[in-house]
Amino acid sequence: MANFENQVIEIIPTLLVGDNSFDAASIPLCTLCIEVDERRIRFCIVRDERMECIWLEDYAFDTALNPDEIFEKLKKIFTGHLLWSSNDWKNVRIAINSHAFSLIPNLIFEKDSVEDYLSFALGNAVPKEEKVLYHELPLVHANNVFSIPQIWYDWMINHFGSSSIAFYHITSPLIIGALVSHAEQQELRIVSIYFEKEYFTLIVSESQQLILCNRFRYSQTQELAYIILFTLNQLNLLPDEMKVLCYGEISSSSDAYTELSRFFSNLQIGNGPTTLKYSPQCGDVPGHRYFGLFNTYLVSS
Repeated sequence: MANFENQVIEIIPTLLVGDNSFDAASIPLCTLCIEVDERRIRFCIVRDERMECIWLEDYAFDTALNPDEIFEKLKKIFTGHLLWSSNDWKNVRIAINSHAFSLIPNLIFEKDSVEDYLSFALGNAVPKEEKVLYHELPLVHANNVFSIPQIWYDWMINHFGSSSIAFYHITSPLIIGALVSHAEQQELRIVSIYFEKEYFTLIVSESQQLILCNRFRYSQTQELAYIILFTLNQLNLLPDEMKVLCYGEISSSSDAYTELSRFFSNLQIGNGPTTLKYSPQCGDVPGHRYFGLFNTYLVSS
């Protein structure tokens, strides 16, 4: 009888597009961006000289995975992929999509207190198997404090030891993307919503300044609309005053979009960041779906 337990099962991407001219010789001239959460692992490659996205891969999983399961998937993808396995990237930027984050204004931020900030946000102590990280977001005069499983951190630091590596919480690229997008709009107030399965991140900006960023769980579209309307009411903002841009796992034919259109007359699907250029292959990808991943490149650019 064949022993299937020891066989390496290849992980097939749900999306793979790329410029065929890209090869190993190009790696030292490029930045690798990685987005990791409990349901998917995503990669894109940006050619730094032109700030051009030339490669994109998306691996989606049917169920939410725990950190150990995600780690095994991550290692398998890298082991089986000659390009990703290189440690010669110019930069590696990693966005961790998790529930554990807290934005702390620079005026009160103390780096020795980062674990306390995150514990307060979580309502309990940070698990011992998590490493607390932080980075500054100059555009909003705050530091984003978050955590990453220690085994992910150790492996990534070791794997990309020759590259300049940076870790972010996914809310940082979402905030940067929302504020840059706001600057391109002729609007006073904008609500940016990034959709995932069972979660959404809500960003409210006014005059290109961040007013609010928070992540919410929801199970029904009516609950989604209620949370957004309630939050805006707490900020003394009316739906008619807001332009609403939708990103992530949403389309104009989805139930969530239909429900929100009942309350927001100025509602539309957003675009990918215009600061980036896109190769012909990547240019055909709906940019709003990869808004977080693409903006991971732009957090430090």
